[in-house]
This record gives sequence, structure tokens and C-alpha cells, in this order.
Amino acid sequence: MLRKIKKILKPFYYLTKFRFDDWKRTFYHQYFPPKPHVINLNANDICNSKCTMCNIWQQKKDFEITPENLATILQDKLFSDIRHVGITGGEPTLREDLPALYEACCKTLPTLHGLSIITNAIKSKDVIKRIEAVYEVCQKHHKTFSIMVSLDGYGETHERVRGREGNFASAMEVINHFRQHTDIPIAVGCTISKVNVWEVDVLLDFLREQNLYGRFRVAEHINRLYNADRGEVIRNFDEEELYHLACFFKKLELTYETNETYQRTYRSIIGMLGGAKRQIGCPYQTKGVVLDSRGDMHYCAPKSKKLGNSLKESALQLFKGKLSERRRILKENCDSCIHDYHAPITYKEQLHKYKSIFWKDFFTIQNIARAKYLNLWLPFASKRVGKGKNVYIVGWYGTETVGDKAILGQIVDFYKEKYTNVNFYISSLYPFITEKTIRELDIQATVVPCDAFDFARFASQCDEVVMGGGPLMDMEALAVPLWAFKVAKMYRKKTVVFGCGLGPLSGEKYIKAVKQILLWSDEIKLRDNKSVLYAQELTGRQDIVNSGDGAFAYISKLNKQITVTAQKPVLACFLREWSAEYKGNLSEIEFLDMRDKFEANTALIIKQFCKENDVKPAFYPMHTFTVGGDDREFYRRFLKKYFDGEDYFFYTKNAQVRTTVEAMKTAKFNLCMRFHSVLFAHTLKTNFMAIDYTQGGKIHNFLSDNQDLHKLLDLKALAYASTDDIQKISASIFKS
Repeated sequence: MLRKIKKILKPFYYLTKFRFDDWKRTFYHQYFPPKPHVINLNANDICNSKCTMCNIWQQKKDFEITPENLATILQDKLFSDIRHVGITGGEPTLREDLPALYEACCKTLPTLHGLSIITNAIKSKDVIKRIEAVYEVCQKHHKTFSIMVSLDGYGETHERVRGREGNFASAMEVINHFRQHTDIPIAVGCTISKVNVWEVDVLLDFLREQNLYGRFRVAEHINRLYNADRGEVIRNFDEEELYHLACFFKKLELTYETNETYQRTYRSIIGMLGGAKRQIGCPYQTKGVVLDSRGDMHYCAPKSKKLGNSLKESALQLFKGKLSERRRILKENCDSCIHDYHAPITYKEQLHKYKSIFWKDFFTIQNIARAKYLNLWLPFASKRVGKGKNVYIVGWYGTETVGDKAILGQIVDFYKEKYTNVNFYISSLYPFITEKTIRELDIQATVVPCDAFDFARFASQCDEVVMGGGPLMDMEALAVPLWAFKVAKMYRKKTVVFGCGLGPLSGEKYIKAVKQILLWSDEIKLRDNKSVLYAQELTGRQDIVNSGDGAFAYISKLNKQITVTAQKPVLACFLREWSAEYKGNLSEIEFLDMRDKFEANTALIIKQFCKENDVKPAFYPMHTFTVGGDDREFYRRFLKKYFDGEDYFFYTKNAQVRTTVEAMKTAKFNLCMRFHSVLFAHTLKTNFMAIDYTQGGKIHNFLSDNQDLHKLLDLKALAYASTDDIQKISASIFKS
């Protein structure tokens, strides 16, 4: 019993603690500051790069504090609690006496634990020589040491950002030297600006291939970099770029970064890209200080005015005597500063975390019986729905493909025609994704997070709750329509399954969940005959109809709006990763072998067809978010392996419905693999073939229902096709 009480009280204890810590950070320490724990030391104010987001390279060398000057400064009482010193520039390795600067830090800072350096690695031989000497100093004094090498893109992209030809090779020379010959922790630092925004995924692929760790930041206007006039490339992203970066940072959070502190930083960046305030704290609000190469002190690098010179005045008096400047920064700049300073979790972050964890744990398939407890809260929930009819659309939104977007567009069109005055609410697993979707489709709707009380609130208050397309298949996210329908039935609201498909279904709990969703549905409209038969068998209901996929009507509407004057000599490919969920009874080894053979033969067929028909292959994604499989990640691997040096077009931007339709209509031929690429190509009446990656599933069912099975390519047959078979496929089946 005591253990349960402690478990219940633990979150309240931590929230109280974080609330108090926030008060100290934002108020108490702004009048009664603790001594700093971190120094950002600028070794110099010159640089040998010509970065597009920085002007420090335009500076001329002037006075630089000597190691002796530095030792004198660091003996001030202000620095008696310093734990870490990070030395930057300019470019710090341009200083021949760099090791002596580290020596001064090690000798004069009694509480120092570790030091670090950031380098552009342009002069690789000098960089290696100087850093090795620095490392010897740190080892001698038993201090930890780490290296970060700036790398803003792969190959030519990095050199374009840095303005130095050959810098990518020199950076890799430095990285590989220290990886191979020392045990020094080394990481890559990437700064994202307008110049490299569309290339960051390629760099991440490279880091993964090389087993290199990297951290990513968004370029910011920083006083010490003299870049106030670089607004053309700094934080000047258009809507598509902002969305692309939000997806990228979410990918980093979910699939790459393992440190929770940096994951929180990435979440904060995502919010700021969407217009929110900075969510995380900053060490320079309380426990950090910047010391530049002239001995001048600043509270932080991005926004602080100079406090004074620590060679001429007491550093402690400067730090404590200019606190009005730190309060000004906190009031005017901190909320909008996207610079990647990392700090302990704040009260607001922890509160949001607790709420999210609670509702994610509450809204699960196995916990559906707990829905009755919502009756304790829902009757007292304030009304938020609009006047007129209110439709709540649930499903896999927040991870939507181009096909899901088209379905959503059709659902909205359907209910606009059905009701003269209607308001839309859409539940979302990742709200920033769905916010972008409704802007793209020009839909007026309220996006509701799935991991919040509002998810259930709107299910209880809206007139209709609609499961909006997509497959009812083996996935934990079945909890979304399951809970929405359960709550809706508790409050006698209408429930509709709108154009969904069934399967693949094999897990017992998923089959039960789908059965329950169907039983709680007032109307069931499925997208193919096979799904209808399965649903009838599962539920015993005979009122289930085949309405076709919801995307059909929306694409038909777009088809009339988009006029094509001439076709392009292009084979448009809409491929995707063949993922393990479709491997059936294959072992892991058999699956990987079959997938490799399939990809190799698909590449051969594409090349053969393009050669015979004098067309160019073009590769288009239909999904560009990491959850659900970003098609661009597959394409980058596929193209690098099979089309290196070939002439092709690769659409690397965000997938959109209109872009996809235009690409299909203008292409001479379409090779489809994603389900909705097949539906789009059929609806648009284009020349196409479909690869059945579901092996008898939804693609087969769709083509069967539409008497188009002659356009089906069996994935297994394609994987094990001979050279002669490939030529026959290209020459015969495609032309048919």
C-alpha cells in the first residue's frame, strides 16, 4: 500500500521540484545568481572558412588573450565552480598556442571536469597536430576531452555551406584519424540553414552508414558571429521547408538520438518551427558565461551585449553587476531563440510529458474496459464544439500518406455536401503533420492530439465519429478508432467506418479490436469486396457495403481541375520499401534475400523499359514521414545501389496530392507500388503497372474489383525472374 502511495505522489513531488527550479532560474537567479558551471571560450575571432550563415571570417586578427592572460582571468572567484570549458572560435585550431589555453584552464580551475573543442577541420594536418597536443594536456591533468567537427552536409553540400572546396574530405580525414588512432569521443555538428535544408537527410544517411554520431541545430542570428545581415539564409524557411525540418527533427528524436536531453531539444525545435515559443531552458540563463578572445564577457553568445573586459575589471563584479542585461535577454530573446543550448527539464515540459504518458497508457487496446471511468470527467467537460453539425474524424492521421490525404479530402467533401453547416475535428498521432495536411488541402478543421483528454472529449460531443479510411490491420494504433467509437457509443453518437480496408490481420487482440470497431459502427463502408466478405464473416452483419476507397472521388475531382497539355518522356515510379509486415511465412533470411532480388530486378526492368522507350526514370515519394516509412529513404538507398551514375529524376520534396497527380498525368508510363499510387493511376486513366507487394492483399483486391488484374506484377515472380523474363516483362507486359 505504501509503495502505491509513493508511486502516486512521485509525479507531484517532481512537478513541485521542477516548478521551484523554474522559479529559481527565471526569477531568483536573475537577482541572486549562482556562479557559472560552464564557460564558452572563444579562442579567436577569425576563421578560415567562408560560411554562408556567418561573417566571422571577414574579421581581421587583432588582440587575443594569451594563455597567461587567460590564467589570470580564470583565477577570479567567478570561475571557482566551473565544471566544463568548451573552446570554439572563429576556428580555434588557427592558434598555435591552443594547447597552452587548455593548460591554463586545467591549472587554474579547481572544479574542472572536462573540456571540448569545435573545429571546421579545414587544415586537417594542423588540426590533428593541435588537437593531439590538447589531448595530451587533458590526459596529463586527468580531464575528459571531446571533439565536434562541423559537417553541414554530404560532399559538395558541406563545401557550398562552408565556402571551402575540399573541406568535406579534410573533415573526414580528421574524423577518421581520431576514430582510428585514439579513444577521444568525436561527434559531428550540423548547422541547418536555407542553403542545406533539403540535404540534411543525406547527411544523416551518411552518418548512419559510417556509425558516426551527429547533432543537428538550426542556424540562429548570433551576436558573436556578426551575422545579423544573413537573414536570407538564417531562419528564412518557407512553409515546405519548415515542415520538412519538423519531420526531420522528429525522425532524429524517434529513430536516431538516444539522449533524452537532446531529444527534448529536438522537440522544442519542432515546436518553434511551427511558431511556438522555446520549450526548453538554457544553461546561460543561470549557470553559463561566454568569454571571448579579447577577454570580454557576455551572458550568452546569441543575444548578450558585452558586460565588460575581464582583464580590466573583476569578472565576478561584471557578472553580478550587469544582471539587468540577463533579465532583458530572458524577457526579449529567450522565448524565440532556437540555438541548441541544452538544459534540465522544465516544469512545463515535465507536465506535458506526464499528461502524454498517462493518456497513451490509458488509450490502449487492452484498456478499453476503462472507458467507463471517463464518465467521471466527460460530463463536466466544457463544450468546445461549434454550432451546426460536428464531425470527428479519427484514424491514422498524423502519419498520413498522399493517399490518406486524398481520403481526408473526400470525407470533408462528403460531409460538406451532406450538411449545410459542419465543423470538422481530426484526431492526430502527430498533430504538426495533420496541421500541414489541412493547410495543403485547404480544409478548415481543428486538430486534436490523440494523447490528450480532448481526444475523448470530442468523441463524446461530436454528432458523428468517422473512422476515416486506411487499413484496419495489425497495429497498436487500432486503439484510436476503438476508443473513439466506444466513447461515441457511450454518448449515443453516430459512428461510421468510411472506406477502410481490412487486413492483414493475424494477431488475436487486433482481430478482436477490429471486430469490436465494426460492431460499434452504425455504418460500415469498406473499400473492396474481399474486406466486405471478411467483415461479414467476422461480425455476422449483412449491412456492410463496398463503397470503394475514399480517395477515388477526390482524385476524380482533381483530375478535372488539372489539365495536361503534353506528356513528358518519363517513366514515373511510385515505389516503397517492401517491409517485413508483408513477409508472410518467410523467415527473416528468406525475406531479406527475396527483397534484395526484387529490388535488383525492379531496377533492371526500369532501366530496360527506359532504354527501349527512350524515356527517363523519375522517382516520386507518396509518404515523407519516418513513421510509416519515408519513401525517400528507400529511394536514396535504392538509387545509390542501382542507379549510381545513371540519368534520373528524384523528387526529394514533401509528398503532396496535387504533385503526385500532376506527375502521373504527365508521365508516359507509371510504375506503381504503394496502394494509393495504383488507385491514383487507375482513376486518372493512365498507362500503369502495379507491383503487388501485399501478395494477394489490397492491391490485388482493388485491381480485381476494377477488372484490371492484367496490370498486376507479382512481387515474388518479379524477385525470381530470369534475365529473359525481365526482358519479356519490359517488352510485353509494360507495352500492353
